[in-house]
Amino acid sequence: MAARTQSVRCHQVAAAPRTGRVENLLLTPSGENDLRCGSPAACDQPARDDLILLRQAATGTPPVRLLAPGEPDARIRYRWAVGHHAAFGVWRLLAARLRTIADTASPAGSAITEAARLYDVYSVLFLYTSSCSPERYDATVRADMIACDPAFSGTWSRDHEAVPALMHRMDEAHDAGLTREIKRAARLNGQIHMAVAKKLVPEGVSLLQQEGGPPHRPASAEGDLYDEFFHVRRTATCRCAFSAQILRRLTQVATDMAHHGLHSSDDPLPGLGVKAASGLRRIESSAHQQLLHLAALLASETCRADTGRRGHAGSSFSTHV
Repeated sequence: MAARTQSVRCHQVAAAPRTGRVENLLLTPSGENDLRCGSPAACDQPARDDLILLRQAATGTPPVRLLAPGEPDARIRYRWAVGHHAAFGVWRLLAARLRTIADTASPAGSAITEAARLYDVYSVLFLYTSSCSPERYDATVRADMIACDPAFSGTWSRDHEAVPALMHRMDEAHDAGLTREIKRAARLNGQIHMAVAKKLVPEGVSLLQQEGGPPHRPASAEGDLYDEFFHVRRTATCRCAFSAQILRRLTQVATDMAHHGLHSSDDPLPGLGVKAASGLRRIESSAHQQLLHLAALLASETCRADTGRRGHAGSSFSTHV
């Protein structure tokens, strides 16, 4: 591990531009840990400035940087890409937290709460990425995925594949009462996911189903296609760069929401029961605060050039994935 640590070249996230862009997202290959910085004193990320922008968005002062596209279709594509980037980070953080809970005889209550909050952030991102009408989704994002591959599927994501298995491990390791908070958040997330799918594709047929099932090719090829579509590059990435990149995406999401709202369409989500609808309202009303909470924890995990070390701001949250 020491040799690998010395070879890491820290990726610098640029200062926030006026206009938000879909940048390449650099992630370590799935299943590997993000590595220690090759040069912590020089790994100076713009986390503090991004956090200020996100706090402005959360307190009703729309930032004047990281502005989302004004043209509606361009903003649909922007939300799809930036929201998914943020979700990839949330999945990795969630997997790390679930692994810790599953492998610990008596996990801390804070670990349980953080895992549940990550599911809630994931729900916010679902609502953000899907905030267009079925007609505009079909003409933009769905058409783009078909152009990439007619059977394009979210099941090809490398960063989510560990989560279901870790949820199962957690269930086997602990009494249901201990993990109730996580299961509640996961259940609501699943209900929102299904409602979003029903809203965007009313006929209920995914591209993968439309093409008759998985194509006969290696899973690695599907992962490569998925990464290429979402501008993900797999490379040795330090922990600070991971945190700074996901913080930047959360700030982009929050800024866009501050200017244009969480929903670009007034179409309600179909098929939600009374309890799920109540959970949805809670997620919607707390969306900025959910993003701000995670952003503050990510900012505490980035290196500071003036100290040459990582600050923790009193948090037990870890981005080690």
